[in-house]
Amino acid sequence: MSAEAEKDIETMLGDPRKALVAFSIPIAVALLVQQSNTLVDSFWVTSLGGDAMAAIGLLNPIYAVLIGIGNGLGIGAAAAIARKIGAGNREEASGIASQAVTLVVVVSVVATPFLLFMGEPLLRLIGAGATIETSMQYAFPLFLSTVLVIMSGVMSGILRGEGAIRRSMYIQIVAAVVNIVLDPIFIYNLGWGIAGAAWVTAISLAASVAISLFWYASGKKTYLKLRLSEMRFHAPRMREILSVGGPQSLEFAAMNVFNVGYNLCVIKVGSTDIMGLYTVSWRIIYLLMIPAQAMGGAIVSACSAEFGMKRYDMIRSAYAYALKVSVSTLAALAAVTAAVAGLIATVFTSGPDMQHLHDDMTVMLRILVILVPFFGPVYVGSSLLQALNRSKVALMSSVIRNTVLTILFFSAAYVVGTVPSLWWAMVVGEIFGGALMGYWAYVVLKDSARKDGRSASV
Repeated sequence: MSAEAEKDIETMLGDPRKALVAFSIPIAVALLVQQSNTLVDSFWVTSLGGDAMAAIGLLNPIYAVLIGIGNGLGIGAAAAIARKIGAGNREEASGIASQAVTLVVVVSVVATPFLLFMGEPLLRLIGAGATIETSMQYAFPLFLSTVLVIMSGVMSGILRGEGAIRRSMYIQIVAAVVNIVLDPIFIYNLGWGIAGAAWVTAISLAASVAISLFWYASGKKTYLKLRLSEMRFHAPRMREILSVGGPQSLEFAAMNVFNVGYNLCVIKVGSTDIMGLYTVSWRIIYLLMIPAQAMGGAIVSACSAEFGMKRYDMIRSAYAYALKVSVSTLAALAAVTAAVAGLIATVFTSGPDMQHLHDDMTVMLRILVILVPFFGPVYVGSSLLQALNRSKVALMSSVIRNTVLTILFFSAAYVVGTVPSLWWAMVVGEIFGGALMGYWAYVVLKDSARKDGRSASV
């Protein structure tokens, strides 16, 4: 084991507030690179026209489900691994990491042929219509690389579980750099168009997965080891991963099923061009949410280890700190974005057939940024529930939040019938969702400490 791996473990098992700072910074850098990468994708694809932008938007819920499965299983693996390390059981933590890889293979064997055969009907169902040919050109390479999409999320989770946050950041940066460099080559120089963007995504994922697997195969730079002998199905370890990873993957999937309905509403009230702008605008919103996502990722590692040691006072302190930092930072970023919304819209409506949409995107951004601070309790609260092995509560909260949002969104589409009303409906729904997740995190933390016989004050 390297000195870096020893230091990561020491940080994870020490003061959780210090761990949050140490872990959240590399997670934020990785997320910033990832989100910037998606914006670069959007920038290059914008020049291909409205159909190409709409194709990305229509495929996004399906692709996001795959990413959600990988991230969900990765979070499940990270939480289970960190709990075992916190309890002083290194061998069991390594066994869980090996089982996580097995789980990726099993899920991919089922998901890949399903998507290849059912991809076109699914895209037609969610509104592809006249853009189906363009949508399938983008979809096929991504469906073919399902195992890479899921494995990337799981390998990042395994690294975070052992506190190797910087290594997790490195593989994300490698993927983003490969994507940014190859995008214009495949899209324009090779003339592959939107299909080129998808193939580049597959190549970038393959690069990040290969690096992480090499680290674990060599066993010199990591705290844990992946062993072929431990990749045979092991029910107790699989349950450890799925107790958090299962509900978390379902939460991500449910969110994106709801997103299909939102997309249909946007197309009904607006157009495929507005759909493209909606996709780009949400990519910008996700960029603003990085501080809360980073704090959430840090909480899973740090607080899962604390949960393994039953130090609830430390968990409470870390959660309060993460919530305060996330909400205040997101509020500041939202204010700045509202001020420069017109300039951002200029960048993404520069194409000849997109310039008339400049004002629509400006209004959209200025409304949607209102909801950004309320994602602080969503990400931080959900991560705390995962660390406490109460991921089902986070799933329930997410389903309730999206059900309320769906009612508001469809009411705006079919009763009010204006594009801005959709954005206001989303703001109201997400404010409710943030309050709900924050409430559940408070209740579960207090209940967990009480059941363990602790006197932690919440």
